[in-house]
Parts: sequence; C-alpha cells; structure tokens
Amino acid sequence: MKNKDEKNTMTESPDVIIGEVLPDEKVDGKKKQLVPRKSDNVAFGSFITKSNDLIQRTKYSLPRNEQKILFMMLSKIDQRHDMDASKYYTISFDDFAKLTGVNALDSGYANYLRKTIENLENRMFWVPLGNDQYKTMSWVNRGSIVDMKKKTISMRFNPDIWKDIAQLTSNYTSYSIEYLLMMQSTYSMRVYEIILSYDNGNRDYSYNNGLIFEPVTEEVLQKFPNKREELKGFKYKRFDMEEFKGMLSMPTRDEINRSKGKSRDSSAQKFSRDKPLTEKYKVFSDFEKNVLAMVKSEINEMTDLWFDYEPVRRRGVRKYEFLYIFIKYKNREEMKSVRAFHQEHKGADTEVSRKPRKRRSSVSKEALEQYNQPLKEAILMTTYRLARNELAVKAQYQTYEKKLIPEERNIFIDIFTYTSKILTNTKKRDQAEETLEALNRIIKDNNGLKTWALGMSVKYKAMLERAKERKSAQYYRTVVYNDIIENSAAIIADGTKRAALLDDDRTDLFKFDWSQFDE
Repeated sequence: MKNKDEKNTMTESPDVIIGEVLPDEKVDGKKKQLVPRKSDNVAFGSFITKSNDLIQRTKYSLPRNEQKILFMMLSKIDQRHDMDASKYYTISFDDFAKLTGVNALDSGYANYLRKTIENLENRMFWVPLGNDQYKTMSWVNRGSIVDMKKKTISMRFNPDIWKDIAQLTSNYTSYSIEYLLMMQSTYSMRVYEIILSYDNGNRDYSYNNGLIFEPVTEEVLQKFPNKREELKGFKYKRFDMEEFKGMLSMPTRDEINRSKGKSRDSSAQKFSRDKPLTEKYKVFSDFEKNVLAMVKSEINEMTDLWFDYEPVRRRGVRKYEFLYIFIKYKNREEMKSVRAFHQEHKGADTEVSRKPRKRRSSVSKEALEQYNQPLKEAILMTTYRLARNELAVKAQYQTYEKKLIPEERNIFIDIFTYTSKILTNTKKRDQAEETLEALNRIIKDNNGLKTWALGMSVKYKAMLERAKERKSAQYYRTVVYNDIIENSAAIIADGTKRAALLDDDRTDLFKFDWSQFDE
C-alpha cells in the first residue's frame, strides 16, 4: 500500500509475492521472475509458499537449524504440479551440512544428522480451534529415509498440513528463502514471514481495519516524536504484545491444560526450549534484548525490508501492551548492499585438498581465529565426548597441558566433562542453550575459553582442597553451570593472572593465597 510515486515499491523487489492481493496470472508471472534467482548457498528452489492461516494462527518455536531444514523441504514443493501429499522431498548431505554448519567430514556428523531428523519428526505446532481449544500437528511424518550411498535425506510432510503448503490459489504468502537461510536467529525467520503475511504490498483495498500493514499517518508519527523523520515512508501494524510473543512460541501451559481439559499436561514440555516467550521474557527489556534486537539487526542487514519497532503502553499502565512494527521495502540501490552481504557470506566449498604438515613452534594465526569462533548450535546435539574435545580446543588446553601435574590435568578434564554434559543434556534443553549462549559470550569477550578454564581450575582446586570428602558429580556440574551463567569477573581475572604466568613459563601456576575463595 505504498504511494504510486514512491520509488521503493513491491514491483522493484520481486522476492515477495503476497497472496489474495494479486490475480493468479500476475502471481505466476512473478514466480517466473523468481525461478532464475537461485541461492548461492544451496542448490534448491528459491521460494516457499504457505497459507496465511498457517503463518498467522499457529504457535511454535523451532530450533534454527530445524527451521532451515523445514524451509528447504518446503521450497521443493511444486505448487502447480505436486498433487500427492505423501510425496517424499529430498536434500543432499552436502546441503544439510551447509544449512546446519556441521562439516560432513566431522566424526559427529552422522549422529547430529540422525538427531536433527528425529527431532524434526517429533516437533509439534499448535493450531487454535476456538473456544480455548488447540490442536497439535506435526510438520513432517515419521519414516524419513537416509540413503548413505547416495548421501541424501528424504522426508514427507504431514498430510494434514498439505492444504496449507501446496496447490494454493488464494490467501497465501510466497517469499524467497535466501534471506532466511543466512539468519542465526529462528525468531528473525519467523518474524519475517509473519510480516509478509500481513502485508498487502502496494495495493489499497480500503478494508484493512488494522488487519494489515498500512501507511504511517500523521497521527502515528505524533505517537513517536523521536522517530518522526525516520518513520516517514514506512508502513505499520499494531500487534498485541502478548499475542505477538505467542506467535513465536508454543501456547502457555494454562492454554494447553484448558484445551485438553487436564490439570496437568505431561507432554507440554517435551522440548524445554518451547517455554512460551510470555513466560520466558515477561519484562519488555528482556524480550527486546533476547529477541527483537537480533530480529531487527538480521532483517535490516539480510533482507529486502527495513524493520523497526516501538512498544506502547496505555496511560496509567506500566506494562507495555502493544508493539508497533514498521516496515519499508528497500529500493534497488539499497538492495545492492544486501546482495553484497550474501555474496560475501555465501557458503564455502566443503571439499579441501590435503596440505603438507608444518611444524610450528608457536600458535598460528589460523588457530587463534579458531579459538575466537563461537561454539555452533550443533554441539547441543553431539556426544559429550565430542563436546568436551571442542571445549578443550577453545580453551587452548594443548598449549599448556604439558606444564600441568597429573592432578591439575584431571581438574581440567573434569571441568570440560561437566560443561559438555550440561551442553548435551537433552532433558534440560533450556539449561543447555543458556550455557551455550553464556560460553559464546565468554569466548567473544575473552578471545576464547582459555582464561575462563584457567580461572575455573583455580576455583575447582580450591574447592577440592577445602572439602573433607568428594561431592557428587551433579554438585560440581551445578558449580560449573552457575559460574558460566554468572560469567564471574573474579573467575576471568584469576584466569588472566594464570595465563600471564603461563606465558612466562612459570611452574608455580596454582600457588597463591586460596583464602580469597572462602565463602
């Protein structure tokens, strides 16, 4: 619904097709425009299509990599010719590796692939039926086929959702997925498709009534005087804050219980990451920090949209009740930077030739860069032994291992083991994800896990020396978890001191006053 004289109209960005607002012949024409524009990252169709009901009325939250796999499978559907709801759709091992960031040559690749497919088969989303009732539905049917010889993965969709993903002629949204596959946040992917499903493009049907995005008016600008100039030329839609959070997660436990007529529901928390955002981030500042900030950054950098938001409360009410979302399509000139970004970050070739081995007396630049890289989400799906090895690498353990006495080496192994078991604990997924996030924060702030591991070993040894008897493994895991989450400055400071002694080749690494750790 942009003005006709505005340059950045939908016609200049053929990546988006909005159902119900375009005649079939125009839709087909725009789809033909999209076909030649393949992603540089993976070899598959460049757009997916969903009914607006499936986008807007469902409640779910998928892990990032599972979301990408689902998008990729959806992109395989031929809207015009696919009639069989039981049809299998196939992707290659190489495409799976590029989507998930897991090297197909890694020892843990097969296990991660298996768990990802298994989890996706068991993921449920919730569809409201009215009268406080929800229906659970799966995305894909069980019975996926992994062909180790052909190196392919074949999956089939749940027939119950077929009407919402295939043979669509109205009330649908079709969009390019090349933007979404680059995103790191599953919320960015979800918000992007939600936005498009509520947008009518540049067409004015005069019956929006707040149901769709509409041009920012003088009345709206007056609500946000600090952004008055920034928001000119944008469109907006006002969402109820709690309803918007609900679209990005599963229903609340109360909603589930009411729907099932039970006081308790044993299956509601099958995946602990599914905790509703209304419960997880009750305060807007937390919701903004953990969700909206990343959504804004990724949509603005990676897609054809400019995205902004503002919370609103009623006079006399402290809690924010509404969320205004603002969008504006980028023009041709602005899209050049988006294309440049995707070209720069396109996936690298997974096949590499053998290089001659070189003896190095010091840590290479390549190794240092490896230490600084964040831990990938795939570590949550691997074995604790593989995770332990990766933590040891990030902590540069091999560079100082020989300087340690056997007792000290055992301490480091214990720390890496306890941490890896937290990360790979599928029964406490929220704790695992929180730990991963905190570790990546430590890596970013301290150029790896070296100072953290050194600091933790100091604290750990002090605890062992004070203790009259060895406590349970769960106790020490709890200690490690708490220190990771708190990211104690004291731990890092001690680790920095120990690192300085290491660099001086001091052998008295752990000899200092332990009293500072007295409780």
